Amino acid sequence: MKILEAQNSVLSNHEVYEHLANHQSRHKARNRRAPGNLGTIVTEVLKYLRTAPSPFHNQGQSKNYDQSVVSRLLERLSDANLNQDLAKGEVLMILNLRPSSTAVLSTIIDDMPERFSEDEQEAIIDIIAEVLGRDDPGPIGEAGPDESAMPSIENGA
Repeated sequence: MKILEAQNSVLSNHEVYEHLANHQSRHKARNRRAPGNLGTIVTEVLKYLRTAPSPFHNQGQSKNYDQSVVSRLLERLSDANLNQDLAKGEVLMILNLRPSSTAVLSTIIDDMPERFSEDEQEAIIDIIAEVLGRDDPGPIGEAGPDESAMPSIENGA
């Protein structure tokens, strides 16, 4: 097999989640098992994506993270005149990581203090929280009923 175009496009976590969830449900509907390695990979990736602080950790019940989120985020950033300086990769990382503080946002956006004022940085965080939802983790080391105490950028572990 020959690779004709390397990395023609990138996928968001949502696109990967939807594809794998549909793949898994198709196999269950046909009452077929996927090949061993594929089944393991699909199960493990879905398990990872459903673990908090991911936006998909309650996707089965809420269904609030969908295709329209990307366009709503871009519209809100455009309305606030904030997306003109964001690269495609930065927007993708915002969608995947849902930063809830300017410290985490600065790891995503290159040269953030030079590109955005403090007010603009707070506005970006507020728009992300409004459109993508806010991740409200409990105290460090305390896991919810279906969460494992996984280290993350947010809790500093």
